[in-house]
Amino acid sequence: MKVHNELRLNVPIDQAWALLNDIPRVARCAPGAQLLESRPDDSHVGTIAVKLGPVALTFKGTVAFLEKDAANHRVVAKAQGNEEKARGTATADVVFTLSPDGEGTKLAVDSDITLAGYIAQYGRGAALIQSTAQVIMGQFAKNLEADLNSGGTAEMQKDISGARVLAQGLWNAGTGLFGSKAPAPEKD
Repeated sequence: MKVHNELRLNVPIDQAWALLNDIPRVARCAPGAQLLESRPDDSHVGTIAVKLGPVALTFKGTVAFLEKDAANHRVVAKAQGNEEKARGTATADVVFTLSPDGEGTKLAVDSDITLAGYIAQYGRGAALIQSTAQVIMGQFAKNLEADLNSGGTAEMQKDISGARVLAQGLWNAGTGLFGSKAPAPEKD
């Protein structure tokens, strides 16, 4: 399943590039993520907890950087993980691309996600996966901005409520049916 997300960072592109390559800092800002180990081969071991509707899942796995193109501000990564209760696996091929956006930077994240095992049934509803990704990226952007503005001392919101993801999924389904472009409410 392909998922596209974009967010805007209020920093120049060179600062955004340095930040994107600071894995401990990025992991600290990612909701539900915990960095356990950074390896010399530029791979990283960690966990991430996500909620797909009412189901809470925790994956442990690795993220490996396959390509870092500083000239084009592009990173290609592969993530692989197993759900801790043996309910399945997830893999994602992810491309991060930075581009100038006024005085700030636009970060585009293109993911190709594959779920296998029992958890794959949750992936049947593409809107739920996309809504979950949108909520996670939105909170990641807020955490990242707070981190940038505080010089790395901000408290991060680390979890995403299942109700918020469900509400976003229903909102997205409704806007798809009725063609509305209005943003969803932010409240949990």
